Amino acid sequence: MSALFRADDAALIADLFDGGSAFLHPAAILEALTPEQATARPHGLPHSIAEIVAHICFWQEWFNGCLTAGYKGLPQHAAEGWPAVSAADWEVLRARYLSAVAEAKHLAASSDRLNEPLLPAGIENPFLQRDSFGSGILHGAFHTSHHLGQIVTIRQLLGAWPPPAGSMTW
Repeated sequence: MSALFRADDAALIADLFDGGSAFLHPAAILEALTPEQATARPHGLPHSIAEIVAHICFWQEWFNGCLTAGYKGLPQHAAEGWPAVSAADWEVLRARYLSAVAEAKHLAASSDRLNEPLLPAGIENPFLQRDSFGSGILHGAFHTSHHLGQIVTIRQLLGAWPPPAGSMTW
């Protein structure tokens, strides 16, 4: 097996979850969206903002769970990582996702296991073979940033950008 990826700088991990200097904090990106806006699919897009948030929440909780409860395997099908969501779920889902981000930052700051293998001995998975707990949490942050960019674009299409807190103007 190749050497594990190392990601043990808790401050860097927290900064990346918060957007660093690259993008707005996730709470700001999701700020002031109505349930109707969150569940809209403008221009025939395949996913709404709420569906994307359910997806990134699923995976952030999965990565967090690896550190707190251990690796329990991957979903059998990609669809399992895209939980169904309705307009009535929006506010709870938004809060749950932001809580998962806060938990990831806390786990990164408080764990002494960040450089231990994510996968238990004897488990083979080519996608995760080199991951440590820390790099797994970091992959969650990168995955989230990809989808937060999609959310910004959907908000632009909805005419709901910038959020009330403002935006970067580069």
